[in-house]
Amino acid sequence: MRFLFVPLVLLLLARAALAGYEWRSFPDDMDQLSLWKEGVQLGNYRISERKYYPQLTPGVWGDPCPSPYPPPQEPAPGKIDSDGTINFGLDRAHLQAAGKHLLDGKEVGKDELLQALGKLCLPDDSKWPSLTIIGPEAARQKVLSDLQSSPYLAAWKDRIKVRDYPPDHWAVKDAGFVTTGQPTIYSQAPDGTVLHRQDEYRGPEALAEVLRKADPAYQPERDPDLNKSLASVPLWVWISGGILLVFLWKGDDK
Repeated sequence: MRFLFVPLVLLLLARAALAGYEWRSFPDDMDQLSLWKEGVQLGNYRISERKYYPQLTPGVWGDPCPSPYPPPQEPAPGKIDSDGTINFGLDRAHLQAAGKHLLDGKEVGKDELLQALGKLCLPDDSKWPSLTIIGPEAARQKVLSDLQSSPYLAAWKDRIKVRDYPPDHWAVKDAGFVTTGQPTIYSQAPDGTVLHRQDEYRGPEALAEVLRKADPAYQPERDPDLNKSLASVPLWVWISGGILLVFLWKGDDK
């Protein structure tokens, strides 16, 4: 195992390139970097020693001296262990050869730990529609609260993916979303297609209606019409009902 602080090294390499210098690594020796300028190798920097050795002539090295360009620096001096690992202060004698499983602070076997965890079951939400809420904190929290507690939205609690964002969040600000609502609410199909958008919250009952109609299994013809006029009831139903009432009345009379 070798330790190399890659982000810091890359940053310094980029800075060196801008100044005309270039630090190059050795694939077979992670403890050294070579300094180049305009295709000419100037010297080597040994990481574990934090020392720069100038190249006097090809293959001939001078005594350690300041580098003409700042070399990469590690947080702490490293040393080369017997197995070739660059060690930055870790006491490897205290490392265990293998990990161990702990349950409530007690070491247990792998099977016992898995049994304590129980059956892991993650829901497949790949086919769930999405609800995206964008707006001020208070406006978003009102919708989120209703999604958790309103009886109108109870059926959707574990059937939709919900995300909320402030208007300046990178995920929505420059991604084509409207962010000026109070809040803006998007209902989207699993593939991201926008099925509905509103720019204010109209309450849990209206939101439940939106989610119901956005459901891929929604069938409008099965919607109940509780306000339908009695005048639309077929004539034969009225006649049948009247005959039934006459028979019931005569039966009670006897």
